[in-house]
Amino acid sequence: MSPHPPSPGTRRWLPWLFVVFALVHAAINVVRPMVSYRALDMGVPPQGLGLLSAAFAIAPLIVAMAIGRRVDRQGEIRFVLVGIAVIAGGTVAISAAPVVGILAVAYSLVGLGHLATVVATQSLVARGIATSGYDRAFGHMTFSASLGQLLGPALAAWVVGQGTPDDVTRTILVAAVLTVAALPFCFAIRARVPSPERTGQSTSQQMPLYAILRMPGIARAILVSLTVLSAVDIVIVYLPALGTERGWTASVVGLLLAVRGGASMASRLFLGRLSARFGRRALLVWSMAIAAISLVALPLASTPELTAVVMFAAGMGLGIGQPLTMSWVAAEARPGTRATALSVRVMGNRVGQIVLPVAAGSVAAFAGVGGVLAVTGCAIAISLALVSGGLGPPRDADSGDSAGPNREPSPHSR
Repeated sequence: MSPHPPSPGTRRWLPWLFVVFALVHAAINVVRPMVSYRALDMGVPPQGLGLLSAAFAIAPLIVAMAIGRRVDRQGEIRFVLVGIAVIAGGTVAISAAPVVGILAVAYSLVGLGHLATVVATQSLVARGIATSGYDRAFGHMTFSASLGQLLGPALAAWVVGQGTPDDVTRTILVAAVLTVAALPFCFAIRARVPSPERTGQSTSQQMPLYAILRMPGIARAILVSLTVLSAVDIVIVYLPALGTERGWTASVVGLLLAVRGGASMASRLFLGRLSARFGRRALLVWSMAIAAISLVALPLASTPELTAVVMFAAGMGLGIGQPLTMSWVAAEARPGTRATALSVRVMGNRVGQIVLPVAAGSVAAFAGVGGVLAVTGCAIAISLALVSGGLGPPRDADSGDSAGPNREPSPHSR
């Protein structure tokens, strides 16, 4: 039996946590494009927007492991609340920032708040439910994030109007309101989730980064996670360029991206059933294979109709990777290190989002847009080879040893 059984009333507070996650991601996806408009109004050249965007990722990258350790030691709900407060404060500061330097600092604060919220909510799910339910819970969590990523930009497009400086400021403040709206749900969750056991320092306080990475399967899970997430970013950036080469309108490209997003949401919504039916190992392997083949085939699809079919397949494959790697890391992490391990996974994602798009730009210089997409598919295939060989991928959620080191071994695994 697991030493961390499901907390009482899980079914009552878990949907509320997903509402929090959706609201936070809606707010973040309202703020991010508005920061670019704000910077352009301040006279920042387009080539400088990349540096400003890096402010969102670099600061969390530096402190991610420290935040994970504090979550392990002090509990998750506190950091969900702190993260939401920091996002709200940073968002208000962005709306009032008079110069680019303050804008960058405020944007970094939003990134830090987002990191704290993401790590704490993932850790809370991992602590609050049985390990065999991870795939379903993390699938629903990432579905709620995708829902926020869909609704946030739609809301921003409606509020921002003509995009005047006043419109941009008003839209940024709407993001702050969305963030604050998550607080009542957080307090309701806090009243129903038991506090973690306090044993002084958590195990992760003495565990360096390399020790986390040497836990069985953790490094592989992080590699899969950063590759899949970066592939999504590359598709979003380069599909418009591919559409331009073929003479497709922006609305056609937008619909194709929506097909990808909708397919990913569907795969996440039904992830628990898929994992129970096929097993976590097979599901991860097949989803990555489908994603790799789809991205390699994407430049070969000559019409919007064929491209839509390929994008649907790519969306299904890419949508599964993130929640399954959350399950993987949470199940394999040792007691007292779960939040730290999840924060290291987020660090890996940030590194991938910085390094792989830069590498993609280098590929585009000599291989074109189609070459970028094909190489991205090959990168997923390489990750797949590493996952399916050697020490092996995460243990199936429906098998006797699915719980990882946090549960007693089954008779079959002794």
